[in-house]
Amino acid sequence: MKFRVCHIGLAAVGVCTLLTGCGLIDGRGQASGSFETENSVALSVQLADGSPAARALVKVRPADYLAGTSNIDGVDETDFKDSVAGIYNGRTDEQGRLNVPKLKSGKYAVEVEGKKNKGFARFDVSPTKCDSLDVDMDKSGSMTGQVVMPAGLNSVKVGIRGLDYVVETDSLGNFEFEDLPAGNFKAVGFTYSTSDYVNEEGETDTYESFQAFGVTSVTVKSDETKEDVMIGYRKEVVKDTLPYIMLSDFEDSTYGWYTSYSRFSKMKLNAVAGGGKYGLVAHMECHTDSLYTWTMMGRNFAKYHDFSDLDSVVLYAKGSNPEGDSMWVSVSFDVHADSASGYESGKAWAHVGITDEWNKIVVTPKNFQPADSNKTGGNLGWDKVKDHINSFGIFAGRTHTGDFEVWIDDVEIFGVKGLE
Repeated sequence: MKFRVCHIGLAAVGVCTLLTGCGLIDGRGQASGSFETENSVALSVQLADGSPAARALVKVRPADYLAGTSNIDGVDETDFKDSVAGIYNGRTDEQGRLNVPKLKSGKYAVEVEGKKNKGFARFDVSPTKCDSLDVDMDKSGSMTGQVVMPAGLNSVKVGIRGLDYVVETDSLGNFEFEDLPAGNFKAVGFTYSTSDYVNEEGETDTYESFQAFGVTSVTVKSDETKEDVMIGYRKEVVKDTLPYIMLSDFEDSTYGWYTSYSRFSKMKLNAVAGGGKYGLVAHMECHTDSLYTWTMMGRNFAKYHDFSDLDSVVLYAKGSNPEGDSMWVSVSFDVHADSASGYESGKAWAHVGITDEWNKIVVTPKNFQPADSNKTGGNLGWDKVKDHINSFGIFAGRTHTGDFEVWIDDVEIFGVKGLE
C-alpha cells in the first residue's frame, strides 16, 4: 500500500530546541557529558526526592510527533519499538536507569511515567554519539482551553507535539488534558483523516489529510492547571455580525505606530515585505539585556475610548526563535492619563506564546491578566481601564536575552466602533 500525504492549512510546528553538537538537555535544562555510543541514550530518572524512579514507563517520540495522526498512538506496552518512526517504549530498572536502543538521528522528546509522578525532557541524536540524559519526575499538571473551529465542524482534535496525548473537543471546541508532565509544549488543534482509493496502476493508495487550525505555546507546571488556552482564530463571520476595525495591515508602512523600550534595551520598527505572508508586515528588531527589560510598538488614539463591548483582538505574529526558547507577545490596552483626566495611568494586558511560524492570535477580555496588588507592569486589570482607553500596544519578549525579531500583521479589533 502506498501513502500520499496532503497537508492543508497552517503547518503545525515541531519542537525547535537547538543544541550544540550532540549535547542533550535534561529535565532541568542541564547539558550532560558526551560519550561514544551507537546512537543510544543512557537515561537516568529520579523522583522528586532524588531517589531512583524504578520501573517507570519511558516513552520516546520524535520532537515533531503528533498523536492522532499515527496508527501507533497510545501504545503503552513496554519494549515497543518502531525504528523507522523513531518511537520507543521501555521501563527503567530498579536504579531508575534505561539504555534506549539505537535511534535514527534527529530531535526527540522523552516522557517518563510513574505511579504518581511524570517527567519530561528533550534531546538530540547524531550519527556517531549522544549524551546521557537525566530526567526529574514531579507531580503532573493539567490544561484546559478552546479551539476556535471553522463553521461546519462539530469537533476537532488537540495534540501535544512530542507527546503521546490527544483529546477530542466538544461541539464548542472546549478541551481538557488532565495529566500532563511539567514543561514547555506546543498544543495543536487539527483534523486528520485517511481514505483509500485505487490508482491508475490498480494499486491501493491512501490519502492522509491533515489540517491544523492553530498552534500555541503552553507552559504546564507541576500540580497546577493551565486554564483558558486559546488555539485557532475567530470565525470570519464575526466581521458581518460585530463592529469591526482593521487597526493596521501595515501596507502603508508602520506610520502611526511608535516604539518604546526600557533602559538597557533597544528596538527598531519598520515594515518589510512578507516574512512569509503576503504584502508588508511590521518588523520589530529587539535587544534586551535582562528578563526585566522590555520592547514594544504602540498606537495612540486621539481621545479616550470605551472598549467595554470588546469581543476580541485578532492579529498575526511570529518570532525569530533563534535558540528554540519560548517567545511571546503581550497585547496591551493602556491609559496614558494626565493630571486633568482624573484617571490612573496603567494597562490591561494578555501574554500569548508565539513560534517561528505565523500564528493567528485571538485575545478576548477573559484573557487579560487580573490586577495584582503590586500592579506589575502597570497592570490595573481590564475592568479598571476598559471604558477609558487611549492607547494600544504590542510587547515582544522571549526567555533569553540578546537580539531577536518579531513580525506582526493584520491587527483587527472586533466589537468596538470606529476609533479616532
